[in-house]
Amino acid sequence: MKNKRFFITLTSLLVVGIVLAILQFTPDSASAYLSRQEAEDKVKTQFPGEIVELELEEDDNRKVYEIEIRGTEMHYDLKLDAETGKILKLEEKPVTPSESSVTTEKNSENTNEDNKDDSDTKADSTDKNNTTSEQSTSGGGNNPDDQKDSQDDSQPDNKTETLISAEKAKSIALEQHNGTITDFELDEDDGRMLYEMEIHTATNEVDIEIDAYTGSVISISVDDLDD
Repeated sequence: MKNKRFFITLTSLLVVGIVLAILQFTPDSASAYLSRQEAEDKVKTQFPGEIVELELEEDDNRKVYEIEIRGTEMHYDLKLDAETGKILKLEEKPVTPSESSVTTEKNSENTNEDNKDDSDTKADSTDKNNTTSEQSTSGGGNNPDDQKDSQDDSQPDNKTETLISAEKAKSIALEQHNGTITDFELDEDDGRMLYEMEIHTATNEVDIEIDAYTGSVISISVDDLDD
């Protein structure tokens, strides 16, 4: 009888010990993930710009932070493993001239409003100088504007006539992500000629699109090879 009680007591102690050990070594579900601030700090050190979106989502039974960053030269869309902090996917897109001009126009509008009186004064001065210049050149000689128009007409538009070479496009792509080019083609997308490439690095699969005329990088998409 005593042996039976001793066995029951020993078994109970073992069960309690196992439960306590499990609770001790099992991480809390909330603390297992990076906080929003930690995720924000991590990407800020790698990608310059303003974080305009940061959301914790579930992707293939894995918690990820979906983050959008807008920089002055590049826009970044990325997925960050909420547990390890590893970048799972990255898309980079250069800021288009239209987006850049909108920002410039907004800044210009604010500046013009603050300095309206100064601008009016400078405009009056410019008008007087233009009138004097017109009077001095009306007597003879070549008109500078006509010369400039003639020069512009005589210069060919190389940008619309000549594609960059395939080797040049590959060189530009490998400057972005060094690795092995596994796929390469020249394609037309919405009336725009693009070199499309796939590059394998040691850890990533990278898709790059390059403008076939200008050589500018249109988009970069980075995926984990383990996926």
